[in-house]
Amino acid sequence: MKTKVVGKVLIILVVLILIAGGAFAYVYFGTDLLKSNEELFFKYLSQFGSERNGFFESSVKEYTNRKFEGKYQDSGEFSMDVNISGMDSDIVDTLKNFKITYEGKIDNTERKNEQNITLNYSDDVKFPFRYKYANETVGLQADDVTDKYIAIENKNLKDLAKKFNIEDTDKIPDSIDLFENIRNNEFMKLSDEEKKQLSETYTPILLDNLEGKEFTKNEEDGGASYSVDITYEEAQKIMEDALKALKDDSILMPKLEEALKDILAIVNENSREEIKIEDIIQEMIDELEDTEAEEGEFTITVSQRERKLSSIKLEAEVDSAKVEVNMAKTKESDNLKYDIELKISNSEDEQEMRFFVTSSFQGLDKMETVNENYEYGITGNIEGEEMKMVYNLKCTDTFDDGITIEDFKEDEVQVLNDYDLDEIGEILMDAGQKIYEINEKQMDEIGFTEYGNPIMFASPILSTGMLVYQQAQSKSSYGYNTYDDDRYSNSYDDSDDNNSDGNDRNSGNFSDYSNELSEVEKSTFNAKFEQYEGTQRGTAVRALVQQVLANNLSQDSYDRKVEITGDVEMGKNDTQAPTTGIKSGSTYQVELTYHDGLVSEIMITEK
Repeated sequence: MKTKVVGKVLIILVVLILIAGGAFAYVYFGTDLLKSNEELFFKYLSQFGSERNGFFESSVKEYTNRKFEGKYQDSGEFSMDVNISGMDSDIVDTLKNFKITYEGKIDNTERKNEQNITLNYSDDVKFPFRYKYANETVGLQADDVTDKYIAIENKNLKDLAKKFNIEDTDKIPDSIDLFENIRNNEFMKLSDEEKKQLSETYTPILLDNLEGKEFTKNEEDGGASYSVDITYEEAQKIMEDALKALKDDSILMPKLEEALKDILAIVNENSREEIKIEDIIQEMIDELEDTEAEEGEFTITVSQRERKLSSIKLEAEVDSAKVEVNMAKTKESDNLKYDIELKISNSEDEQEMRFFVTSSFQGLDKMETVNENYEYGITGNIEGEEMKMVYNLKCTDTFDDGITIEDFKEDEVQVLNDYDLDEIGEILMDAGQKIYEINEKQMDEIGFTEYGNPIMFASPILSTGMLVYQQAQSKSSYGYNTYDDDRYSNSYDDSDDNNSDGNDRNSGNFSDYSNELSEVEKSTFNAKFEQYEGTQRGTAVRALVQQVLANNLSQDSYDRKVEITGDVEMGKNDTQAPTTGIKSGSTYQVELTYHDGLVSEIMITEK
């Protein structure tokens, strides 16, 4: 009897141990209860590149691949909210009202794209045009400009370049594979074995350099965050060790070389010695070894929600300056959102700049109709000057395998490849002149004549450039819009000038805008005309005329417009000049006149 009792007790003990062991295994592997803060920090940090629990959802990748390889209808709207200190409130309102809308269809199985695009300046003022890519030809068409697409065929590009007198055409391809990066994105994929090898290579670098560091935990709503403080010296050592490992990495190095081959090709074109990826990495290693690390430290924080990585944050502070970088992911039901933010602040002078990109997706679960929304921009306060440049792009894509896009018809397109340089110049100048006139009229209607077009503010770089332009213009006594239709001020005094029309470039009574230019800027401006100086054939003279007209169309400052005299007669505010009188086989003398260091007049006479 006692033996049976002991046996039952042993069985019960074994079962209890198994149950307890299973519970312990679940607690350790299935939860975070028994893990240290250090283990949890690295656990969630390692999820960044995981396909299953990774920061970047596999559904986004699947959606992107389906777009690259399939057919879908698309529509969207671009808008902006730009307000820079000193800008007139009417300008700010005009920019808020400006929108670019589009709708069309894309067939990536046949490499075709067709879009109807509209520049909406107000409810009543619009400029619609069409974009189309089909049978390896890309074209644009607007009813108010031309009844045909103006297009370029994506082949024999070397021959097209030669028509523009480009001599070094060896570096120009005969065609450009616009889908190359889409078709060849497989090279960045990693196999399970490669991932394991990379983990075994780089994880010890972090562990060894962070050994003995204190990791802290903070409970958060629905999750927790784990942080560690790292000195600049420790960070420099981690970077140095990682680069040394990368240089000998047989997995990542070939992928880096493939990803950067086009950039390296451009760099090597202008380099005396061939530059390779390993050379760049070695230079970085040498620089780290020769540079003494600054004093100070920064904090890395990894956060999780529902046991999945939700954000990575880096905070650094040097003296009174503070830098924060944050990457966050939020997923609720079928709504997925990513936020990337960089904040730079200074507590002493209360300056702050914020750079951000936000992207969100709805509809990824069913993958039928997907809504995308992107918001990006810069906000902040620099030396008391408030700055806000925020841009928004909304997109809707609906997959449809029944989509078809027709090829260009022969009677609806002008393919520039088929024309000689003179004909190309006439086509482009005619279209450019009509666009200029339409834009001038529409800007008058919306009261936006000072900046040319709201689209000039369509990116942070352009907006900042326009701010600089505005400040430069405010220093001048006259601007382009100060003049009347003849572009000279009513206060202009030509009493001592034989030319009574008041159009004297050398009088000095116009705003001396050229004085604000550096010598390099003046040389750059002049170079495009000086290459034609001297004796030239008729074909080169025609190209010179087109160069002058293109310059005059693009310049708002009167001092940067160039006049043509002699055998070519200018007309219509120096933006038109017929070249029919220039004979291709004849020889002409080209003489340049300068004012304040800029080419102001070009005399063309037949020899």
